[in-house]
Order: sequence, then C-alpha cells, then structure tokens
Amino acid sequence: MKLSNLSFSVSVFLLSGLLSACKSENYQFNIPSSPYPVSEDSFSLDTLAEGFTIPFGLAVVNEDEYFITDRLGDFFHYQQGSLTKIKGTPKVTYFDDPGIAAIKHGGLMDVSLHPNYAQNGWIYMAFLATSGHAKAVRLKVEGDKITELEELFASRDQIYLGNGMRIVWQDAQHFFLNVGGSAYSTRNNPVMLAQDFQMDAGKIHRLLEDGGVPADNPILPGLSSPTSIWSYGHRDAQGFHYEAASETFLAIEHGPKGGDEFNVILPGKNYGWPLFSYGLHYDNQEVSLISEDSAAVISVLPEHQWTIGEGFGRHSIAPACLLKVSGSNVSDWNGYFLLGSLAYRRLLKFNRSTGETFGLPIEGRVRTIQQLPSGDILALIERRNTMPADGVLVRISN
Repeated sequence: MKLSNLSFSVSVFLLSGLLSACKSENYQFNIPSSPYPVSEDSFSLDTLAEGFTIPFGLAVVNEDEYFITDRLGDFFHYQQGSLTKIKGTPKVTYFDDPGIAAIKHGGLMDVSLHPNYAQNGWIYMAFLATSGHAKAVRLKVEGDKITELEELFASRDQIYLGNGMRIVWQDAQHFFLNVGGSAYSTRNNPVMLAQDFQMDAGKIHRLLEDGGVPADNPILPGLSSPTSIWSYGHRDAQGFHYEAASETFLAIEHGPKGGDEFNVILPGKNYGWPLFSYGLHYDNQEVSLISEDSAAVISVLPEHQWTIGEGFGRHSIAPACLLKVSGSNVSDWNGYFLLGSLAYRRLLKFNRSTGETFGLPIEGRVRTIQQLPSGDILALIERRNTMPADGVLVRISN
C-alpha cells in the first residue's frame, strides 16, 4: 500500500498524532511528566508509515528503504513510501502459552543487516519461537517473501521473560546477540539463571556470521573452552552501541523497579544480576543478595544508573534502545545518546560525559531509533503496549 508522508510540527504530532489516535480507539493514553528537564530542541517530524502494534526492529538499507519487525510476528519492507508485509516469516510466541508473559516479552524482535548486505543480501533476525526458545536466523527476501532462511542460534532453555533481543555487529564476521533473563528474582527467592552457564538467558552472546562460536570468545569460570557467551549476569539489555574505532561496546539494561543501567560490556565479565541491583522487586522486596562493595569485587558495576525516586517510591525509566548521534541534521543531539523510555513514554537524551539526562518532546514508547546516512533520525514508536495497531515510523530532521 502507498503511504503519503504527513508532515507535522512537534506540537501537532503530540496533540493530534498521539492523543486523537488514542481517543479513536476508545482508551486513555496518559503521558507521565518527564522525570528529567525537557530540552526544547529544534526538529520536525514526518510520519512515514503507521498501523504497527509493537514495532521493535528497524534495519536501514538506504535513505528510503528499511526492514521493520512488529512483535506480533509481522515483518515489513518499507521502500519509497510503500510498506509491504513479507511472507514466510518465522512463527513466534505471542498469543500462545504463557499468554501475557509472551505478549510483554516475546514475539518477533530485532532485525539487522549483514555489514556486506549489498553483496550477500543476508538479513539477521531475532525472535522467541513458538517452542519458547530464543532464536536468531539469517534470511534473504525477494519481492514480498523470504526465499532463504538459516537458523544460527537457539537457546538451550525456554525463555518467556525479559528477552528483548537485540543484534549489533562488531565487524563483518562477528555479531552480538542479547538474550534477556529478567526472571522475578528477590532476595528471599533468588532466580540465578543469569549466573548459570548452562542456560543462555541473561547473557550477551558473540557469534560468527554463520552462527558458529568464535575461537577467541572468553573461557568462562569453570569451563575449559569458549562458548557463545560473551558476558553474563544481565537482566535485559535492550539497547546496544558498538564503536568500531575504539572497540567500545555499550549497552543499556532494564533494572526491576529502578536500577536501569548504562554498561561498558567487556568479554567474560559478570554484570551482577541478580546478585546486586540498584532497584527493588516490583512489590518492593529487596533484590540484592550482596552489598554494592561486594558487587564491585565480583562484577562490573554500571557506569551510570537511572533510578527515579527513592526507597519504596523508586521507579525505572525502562530503557528500550540506544543510539549515539554524530553528524546529525538535528544539531542539538550531536554527541548525545538517545534512548527510549518505555515507562515515561518519551525519548530521552543522555550526556555520557556529565551523566545528565534530558527529556525530549517526542512522546510514546520509542522502541528503536536509527540514524540515516543523511543525518536524519528514524524512530519506531508504539502508543501503548499490547493495544490496537497505532504504532508509527517517523523521520526526524531539522
């Protein structure tokens, strides 16, 4: 179907684009106040496509061609203003057992292009399969259908909680894959799967382009040879940034009730979940089994952590994506990291050098952000999790 571009000012987008859509579906969509000062930056928005439910993954081919995933299991090709649904997409857990857990955490997740996509045509995809196993595949698309598909990774364990799977490339031979492990762990009832090397949840994996285990992956404590596990003790990392020039791997990660993290990811290191967290369980039970001082000895503490409020009143921002902006036409964002806050339903910008975070007047659950070669920014925004299909793809420019 052909979609016309609808240009909005920021105020029109916020008031008309979001709120009227919610009213038309006969439910309320309340936007919490920003937990951080709002930076009134200068930009404009174009809506490129709409009708998504939980848009999650976005892979950029060029200025006007992208691949998009929707957690419900739909895979789309956007090209020159046209949106085509791709046939033959792997079946995913969504409405199957265990019900609401799969709706919140399962489904079709990230999509990424091989660095040599122009030559080999490989598209990489991560999802929770109907078997309950986290999987990564590579595939090729011709027209409106998948013509080749190879399974590269399947978790050894069934994973129904906290697997907001993301893919980022280290180089043309290696990619990183998150498999979350945000089981409902408390001090009185610890769930240690993120610390268990026999389970793949709660880990960041490093794989060869064909799904093999790199020979230079770390050898983890108690093991005699490398596995796919690059780092462990993760709750649910939903935003990756890899900087090739400095070989720096950064990730943002969901805490429970507070304690969202900005981490520098290093090979073979333990990131502490659930041994230590700055957050509480959702019912205000303590999570941490050890002190911060002890955690600093046996694990890597976050470079920065976000917790709104104190004590039992603390809350998370629930970070969903990560982009370091450089050379953008939106000059106010250059040098900052952008991340979506699912809990506060808005885009945030973060200054890594100062630790300052700012709210931005782009509202909705921003799931993914990517920068185009021109410097413009793309964002996938869902209006409300598990609600009617009112998610959008927008282009942000100066």
